[in-house]
Amino acid sequence: MPHGLLEVRGTIDLGQFWPSGRSDADTTTVVLKLAPDAIRFRKSDAAPFRATHVFDDAIVKGRQRKPAIKNGHVTIRLQGIDAPELHFQPTALSKAEIGGLSQAKKDAFHELNHFYRQLLGATSTKGLHDFLATSGATIFDSRVLTQVDHPNEVFDTFGRLVGDIEIEKGGSPVNLNHWLVERGWAFPTYYSSMTNEEITAVDTLAKAARSKKLGVWKFLSKTVGTFDFTLREPKKNDLSVLATDKGPVLFPKLYRRFTSWSARHKAKVINMPFQAFLAGGVGGKPDDCFEIADFLANGVHSAKRHTFDQFIQSGKTIKFEPGGLVFAEAASKLIRPDGSDAPDEF
Repeated sequence: MPHGLLEVRGTIDLGQFWPSGRSDADTTTVVLKLAPDAIRFRKSDAAPFRATHVFDDAIVKGRQRKPAIKNGHVTIRLQGIDAPELHFQPTALSKAEIGGLSQAKKDAFHELNHFYRQLLGATSTKGLHDFLATSGATIFDSRVLTQVDHPNEVFDTFGRLVGDIEIEKGGSPVNLNHWLVERGWAFPTYYSSMTNEEITAVDTLAKAARSKKLGVWKFLSKTVGTFDFTLREPKKNDLSVLATDKGPVLFPKLYRRFTSWSARHKAKVINMPFQAFLAGGVGGKPDDCFEIADFLANGVHSAKRHTFDQFIQSGKTIKFEPGGLVFAEAASKLIRPDGSDAPDEF
């Protein structure tokens, strides 16, 4: 378990969030503008924070290659939570899928390759936007915190810094990860990069929100239904979608897999059932996971590994609870622009 703590200071602009902008509450596009010497690290609770520049000019190599810091900004994934999607596009066809595919099927997939949304995606994002807006401020002093010991533990495979975002609102610190899950605007979603302490903090809040059936919990679906191709990303400031933005909600990670399958299946790119697609994984990489009690008791190296599809029956019946699984974090690595390894010490 990590003993170190990374702190990243900067500002968050309210204007990036829908309905003003495109950012949503689902952890993918919160952008923090960095302050000078904004990134600090301490090895333990007893050690002082010291500035680090290990991420300067570094590139995150994972499923994508992205600069760790771009034009003084860093993209954050809010760890431990996942809100209904406001805009998710089916994953691109792999080389194996494209090989031998007719032009008609490629065109059919292209016609379906839009940004889709889940019900409550707009509502949950509007809830976050309105909470921030009540202060009257448009720029918020913020810091991101994550328990790590090495730089290679900081970014996910999509080049996002994983951590908790804390803002100053009304003179007091507010943890946005915790605020979203506490009010039922996000599901608990754990990854093996998290510490037991980070998981249990979110889990306590999620269980309280579920007991009150707040937000997403009132609409949690226990079955995989029919994909709705008419639900598209709302335009900026199009608040009309809020009037009908409620109904069954899939666990977002499952929804993303279902979206990618649905577009492929309708375009006749594949003919396999959803269960088989889930078992194969997007891009041929199944989602590994652990049951939460086993993970907390035994850790990532000793807990029993499962695959996500084992918790779905016949592509329809959902056999897990949000917060009941811990997903294996996909690997990423920091490299220099010339391709050599970046330092793995702060």
